Amino acid sequence: MLGRLGQLARAPFGLSKTSRARREVARGSQLLRRGELAAAMTALNKAVELDPEYPVAWNNRGIVLETLGKAEEALKCHNHAIRLRPGYLDAWCNKGIALLHMGNEERAMECFDTVLKLDPSHPVALMDKGVLLSRRGQPEDALLMFNRALEADPTFALAAFNRASALFALGRLDEAVDVYNIALRRRPDLPDAWYFKGRALLESGQARAASICLEKAVDLRPDFPEALRELERARAEEDGGG
Repeated sequence: MLGRLGQLARAPFGLSKTSRARREVARGSQLLRRGELAAAMTALNKAVELDPEYPVAWNNRGIVLETLGKAEEALKCHNHAIRLRPGYLDAWCNKGIALLHMGNEERAMECFDTVLKLDPSHPVALMDKGVLLSRRGQPEDALLMFNRALEADPTFALAAFNRASALFALGRLDEAVDVYNIALRRRPDLPDAWYFKGRALLESGQARAASICLEKAVDLRPDFPEALRELERARAEEDGGG
């Protein structure tokens, strides 16, 4: 009897390969959020080895590759995820981002529109389409996409950041600062948001407030030459009474 009880007690610890793959995907996602890209890639490589039919593992592996600047390899992963699950909308969005970074805007737009045909309120696809329109020099059209993304998900910090950047591009600096504040309340770890908020403040003649934001950007990303350059300019304006 004791032997049987011991067997039962140990049984839950014998995870299947599929369960182990899902655990590796979760671990890889945590490592990616912390910026530990090599460790994240190791976890996701293990996940696809354990369960080659798990589309989330392939999609997330593609995200890490994209973050590493390997857009073509990322595209292969997203394509594989879509072959495994054709209705995997996040993989379609990530495929579009990979294509965008490869300079293929038309195919990227097709990916985002594919998602929006199936789910017109998909916040990531709306934001991604806005980013593409912004890159094309269409900030007003981009702003509409970012507004729709935030209507679909008011907590979406990256959509708020991009909305603020569209307002900045349109010269609506006070509004841009307000929306950067919204993004930073949700994601205070975004160096780009601190940087662009600092730039907007500097353009508005608020050198001291700009310096504080730019210092925060550099604290979060020490290798950030644009922020260091703008910080030097902001400090010079402070010293000059500008």
